[in-house]
Amino acid sequence: MVLLAAGLMAACAAPQPDPAPTPDPDPEIPAEIELAPEPLAEHRLERIEALPDEQAEPQELRAAVDAVLALDPVPEPLLERAEAAWNRLPDAEPRPLADRVRGGWLAWHRGEADLAAERLGADDPDDPTRTPEFHRRGMELHARLLEWEQQWYQALNVRFRLDSLLTLEPDLQTANHERIWGLMAALRPTQRERLGRENIVGADGWHELFGGLGRADDAAAAETFARRWQQAFPRHPANSHLPELLAASPASADPAGDAVVLLPLSGNLADLGEAVLDGITRAHYADGQGQLRVRDTRGDPRQAVALYRDAVLEGADHIIGPLQRDAVAAVADLEDHRPGVLLNRTANALPRGVTTLALDPEADARAVADRAARTGWGAGLGIIAEGAFGDRLASAWSLAAEEHGAPPREVARVDTRAGDLNDRIAAHVGIDRSRERIASVSRRLGLGLEGDPQIRADVGYIFVAGSAADVRRIAPHLHFHQASRLPMMSTPHVYPGRPDASRDRDLNGIAFPDAPGLFTEIAALGNTGAEPLREQSGLPRFYALGMDARRLAVRADTSYAAPHTTLVGTAGEWQLNPLTGDWQRTPAWARFVRGEPRRLDAGTPSD
Repeated sequence: MVLLAAGLMAACAAPQPDPAPTPDPDPEIPAEIELAPEPLAEHRLERIEALPDEQAEPQELRAAVDAVLALDPVPEPLLERAEAAWNRLPDAEPRPLADRVRGGWLAWHRGEADLAAERLGADDPDDPTRTPEFHRRGMELHARLLEWEQQWYQALNVRFRLDSLLTLEPDLQTANHERIWGLMAALRPTQRERLGRENIVGADGWHELFGGLGRADDAAAAETFARRWQQAFPRHPANSHLPELLAASPASADPAGDAVVLLPLSGNLADLGEAVLDGITRAHYADGQGQLRVRDTRGDPRQAVALYRDAVLEGADHIIGPLQRDAVAAVADLEDHRPGVLLNRTANALPRGVTTLALDPEADARAVADRAARTGWGAGLGIIAEGAFGDRLASAWSLAAEEHGAPPREVARVDTRAGDLNDRIAAHVGIDRSRERIASVSRRLGLGLEGDPQIRADVGYIFVAGSAADVRRIAPHLHFHQASRLPMMSTPHVYPGRPDASRDRDLNGIAFPDAPGLFTEIAALGNTGAEPLREQSGLPRFYALGMDARRLAVRADTSYAAPHTTLVGTAGEWQLNPLTGDWQRTPAWARFVRGEPRRLDAGTPSD
């Protein structure tokens, strides 16, 4: 016991080792930092750019591209780097749909629409890589590409089908509805009629709503129609947009204010500028809206742009003009604008409130194809003068006819000054083939048969076009070969604006679209009587354009919210295409009878 006690005491007296340290707790792993979209895209690009191709995983490349495409807008430097990442993806054949959609959107954002279409390719329902998300994104890109090509009807069809895929994406669906409404306005009236006839998936209700609100003369009529429409379509997605549409129906005028007019009043275009100015002045003082300040562009696009800038700085409420195509394009590219009307077309993007107004030959040629489609005449024969002007008419007419499913049987280009013009026209209308058939039957039967050669039976109408002089040279040969038994149509260029029965007798039977003011008497200022528009100016169509420009200028901004509204003018009925900013014209129709044009009843287009 003594020894045990001594041992214990010794143990207590001996120095003890330090106790084992308590281990520190494991450090907390921080949660992944949530980066803002642009830094996230930058981070993912940097990570894959640091890797050689053999180490860059396809999924990481795709994630980097998706991060960039998720930005709005997409910064150009990141866009170029995302393009480089996309090009590092496996070059499989065929590429998965998701990669095609990614590549298409990259090209679209870089302004390469043709490349975007090439990369996107055609939709394949049996593609095993066709996920709902990328199918939707591909359809959206397809619609954008069709809109870029101004194939409005086809784009609208795609957006109708796309809408059902956006039910769980309310913001995207709202944007799609806005595009649908804009595309409805972009259609020509004949195309809207076609939309009402065809059984297009998703189109129910849209056509009825657009047409009904467009026909409403005032807000009360619009509300009455909207209530009836809601009863017929209680679950239609457009119901959520009715308050905004009703608030904008019909398109109202902006508050009265000062307008600046920019026109060439000296130089080569002075006569044209004066005619437009006369119409603007008449409409301005008739409506009594604000002050009118006129500036001479002298036919110089640079002067026109400088004057437009000055008008913006002066605080003009509306600007009308300039007139020349180059000047209009340059004005469209300026940073600062005022609501109003540019008096020519441009492919350049326009800000809201700035619109274009023009009497363009291509629209007249499309009106011919539209009339033929509405009346069911089928395919046409074009006999069109050679030259650049004829090229424009032939192209626009052919494309519009193809849209209606009735491409031309033939587009014959003729030299109207050639000595063999009669023989050429005879061949195009089928007289030569008819003579050959008669001769062939005569030879087979051994008889001396005689018969009148007949015009070809595979065309429903004839489109004869060119300058007024060209058409006057072609028309007598059509009468001679009895081709005038078919409906014949031309553009307004066939009629100089004043009747001349002795000169225009050979034009009998030819119908053409034109300004309704040429065939309707209008009251002159200060007079209680009335006189035709043709008595107002040596260039009556441009006088009418000026009148309409003044009235549309004060509706340029509000019409973007109500593109379904049709505004009746002197040069035609106008409707705004909000996707381009172009005012689209529905003309009146007239036909030569005993050498003078007579207005055709709009309700009976086959007259």
